Amino acid sequence: MKLKRLIITGFGLALGLAGFAGAANAATKTPIMNGPQVITKTVKVGKVTIPANTRVSVSGFTKKGNKQYVSVALDSLTYQLRHVTKATSIIVRVNHNFKSSKYTAMDQLSRMTKGKTFSSEASYHQAPAIMFTANQYVEYFSSGNVNKKPLSSTKVTKVRKSGNTTYLYAKKNMLKLPDKRVSKKGNYQYRLTIHYNGAKEDGIFPYASYSVGSTYFYTPTGKA
Repeated sequence: MKLKRLIITGFGLALGLAGFAGAANAATKTPIMNGPQVITKTVKVGKVTIPANTRVSVSGFTKKGNKQYVSVALDSLTYQLRHVTKATSIIVRVNHNFKSSKYTAMDQLSRMTKGKTFSSEASYHQAPAIMFTANQYVEYFSSGNVNKKPLSSTKVTKVRKSGNTTYLYAKKNMLKLPDKRVSKKGNYQYRLTIHYNGAKEDGIFPYASYSVGSTYFYTPTGKA
């Protein structure tokens, strides 16, 4: 994937998401769906199987005759669900198989690359990366090739935000990530702290800077 197709920064994403809202079509009384939804019935499209109760990101609600369809993003889901195809999305029929889901602070986070700043396209692809998925997992990759199996994939059980800091909680240790154990039992035993350091400019690319624990990560935001 060329760097020209940059991942949108979390705060830019938040602005885009603000324009999405579940609404009712007066003529059909069918929701026009954009943003997070939960699939209530297992969906199979080609090689892709998305289990019931999976949270996904959808867009592009359309109608063909009496049938309605929506695009489900695969590139925002965990590797386990998307690795069977190179497609970045699938078209799913809307047939009482979706329900709305609220946005979380985790939805404002996008792919992050380890390092203080972008230095070259090669470094961007070679450095370890973190992905925050629509089905609320944190995945850690050994390099920028997120089409390979991640070193860890951890289900997030709770999301909390305070100012520019987002806290992700999990029942299990987030392997390879600098999380901290805050409880010895329950669903919120481990906490990963992500702090937004602000928008930066180093003369090559503008980027959003983050601290994940005490480790720097960045998200390119476009050309200068």
